[in-house]
Amino acid sequence: MSQSPPHPPYSTLEVSTHDPESFQKEVVQYPDHSIPQAVPLEQAAAGATHSYYSPESAKEVVNPPHNVYPGAVPVAYKDPNYAGGVYQQNSAYQGYPTSATYSDASAYPHSAYPASSTSPTDFNTYGPGQHGGTEYGGEYPHSEQKAAPAAMICGLRRKTFFLILGLAAVVVIALVAGLAGGLASKNRSGSGADAEPSGSGDQSPKDPAGTNSTSEKLILSNSKITASNWTDPNGVVHRTIFFQDAYNSIIARRWDSKGKSWKTNNLTELMAATTTPLRPQSGTPLASASMDYNNNFETHVWFTDPNNMIRSMASFDALNRPDSWDNDTLNGAQLQTWPGGQLAAMWQRCWNGNNCNGTWIVAYQRPEGAIKTANSSTWATATVAVESKDVAANSSLAVLPKLDGASLDRLELVSERVISDKTGNMRMTFYNDTWNAADQRVTELQADIPLPAPSQQFAASRWDSWNQALYIALLRTGEIQGNHWDGKQMTNIGEFKFNSGPEINFTAVAMSPDAMFYGISNDEILEYSLDTSDPSNFNYVGRVFP
Repeated sequence: MSQSPPHPPYSTLEVSTHDPESFQKEVVQYPDHSIPQAVPLEQAAAGATHSYYSPESAKEVVNPPHNVYPGAVPVAYKDPNYAGGVYQQNSAYQGYPTSATYSDASAYPHSAYPASSTSPTDFNTYGPGQHGGTEYGGEYPHSEQKAAPAAMICGLRRKTFFLILGLAAVVVIALVAGLAGGLASKNRSGSGADAEPSGSGDQSPKDPAGTNSTSEKLILSNSKITASNWTDPNGVVHRTIFFQDAYNSIIARRWDSKGKSWKTNNLTELMAATTTPLRPQSGTPLASASMDYNNNFETHVWFTDPNNMIRSMASFDALNRPDSWDNDTLNGAQLQTWPGGQLAAMWQRCWNGNNCNGTWIVAYQRPEGAIKTANSSTWATATVAVESKDVAANSSLAVLPKLDGASLDRLELVSERVISDKTGNMRMTFYNDTWNAADQRVTELQADIPLPAPSQQFAASRWDSWNQALYIALLRTGEIQGNHWDGKQMTNIGEFKFNSGPEINFTAVAMSPDAMFYGISNDEILEYSLDTSDPSNFNYVGRVFP
C-alpha cells in the first residue's frame, strides 16, 4: 500500500480564471499520490471524498454512497494499472445517467465521462486543453490505449489527398478553358468581320476599339445615334458620331478624310471628376451639329439627364483641339423635355447673309406636349413650332437647313401627328421667319406609320448644294421608309436597299448633313453613303465601331 505524501492533507478554495462559468471547487489530496482533482461542493456534501480520473473506458465506482443523487459526478473509481486499484469489468454498465440538476448545468455537460471508447465526448473534457494539465499541480495518467491509425490514401491523409485532388482539378479546368478561349479568339480575329473596312474608306482600324474579339456587349442596347460633319480650311472632311456604350457613357467617334481612322472620346469619363458630371439617361435622345464658318470650327452634342433636362457638351476648337470637350451650360437655361421625348439639332447661318457666326438650334418636346425650338441667341426663350394638338407624345424629330433663295437661313422640322389610336403621319413643317401659322406650311411625308416608340426614329439630310433632301423613318417594326425631294417634287420611297456589308438589324439610325447614313446593328455601328442617283440605295462604307 502506498505511503502518504510528506505533506499533511490540506484544503483550498479556488476560482478558475479560465472557466467562463467560474465555479468554486475544493481540492483535496489523496493517499495514493494521485493528482488533485476538482470536486464540486455538491458532491463533497453528498459524502464523496475521492475523485479519480482515468481515460480508459472501463471504469467502476468503488463503494458508491447511496445518497448521491442522479446526475452527480460519480465517486472514486480505480484502475488496475495503479497501486491499490480495484478493477472489475462490467459490460452492463453503459455510463452514468445524464442530468441537468446542477445549479450550473452548463458546467457539467451530459455524461462528463465517456460512456465507451466510441463515445463522441472528448475524454479531455477536463484534461489538457483550455485548462492545462498542470493547472492543478501535475499530469493526468497517460492511457495505455493507442489511437487508431488515420486512414491513408496513396500514402497521404484523406484530407490532404482530397485537397490536392481538388486543386489539381481546378488547374486542369482552368487550362482547358484558357485553351478553348484562345482558340476561339484566334478564330474570330482571323474572320472576315475584322477584315472589313472600319468606315469612311479606312481599311485598317487604328483605334484599339477597332476590333471586338469577345462576346461582351459594347453598345447600350437602347442607345440612340447622331452624326454631324464639317470641313476645315484645307478641304479635309471631319465627321463625328455619338452614341452610348454598354456602361451608359456618351462616346464620340471622330474621323477625318486625311488620317482616315476613327478615334474615340469618352465624354462621360472626361467629365467624371468635374463638378458637372454628365449622368445621361439610359437610352437618352441624342442630337448633334457642327459649324465651319468664319474660322470657327465647333461640334456640339445634346442629350437629357435623369430629370429630363437638356444638357450639352461641345468641342469649341475642333480644328486644333479635337480631344478637348467642355460643358456647354446653355447660358443656364432650364430646358425640360417630355419624358422619353426625342431631340433634333442643327447649326443655322445668319439671316440674309449677315456676317455673324450663326446660331445653334435644338428642337424638343415640352412636358405639356408642344414642340419647341431653342436657339443659342437666347436659350431660355424657346418658341413653339408645333402645337401640342398637332403632335404625338414622344414624337421622333429631325431638323434640316433650308434655302431661302441663295441664303441657307431657313429650316424644316419633321415630327409625327396622331391619326388614329394605332397610326400616325410623318410630316414636315417649314419655318419661314417665324413659326406663326406654321400649321399652314405642312407637307405630309409617310402616312399610316406606327405611333411613336423609343425604337422609332427620324433622320434627314441634303445634297446637291442643299437643293435635294431625303427624309427617312426607322419604324418600330424595323422597316425603313422615306421620301425624296428632288428640288421640284416629293417622291415616296417604300423600301431602301443597303448594298454589301454585313447582315443588318437596325435599332437606331442617323444621317449627317453630307448624306452619310449611320445605323446601330448587331452591336456595331455601320456607315453607308447615299447613292444620290438613286436615293433608295445605300452603299456600305465600313464599320465605325467597334
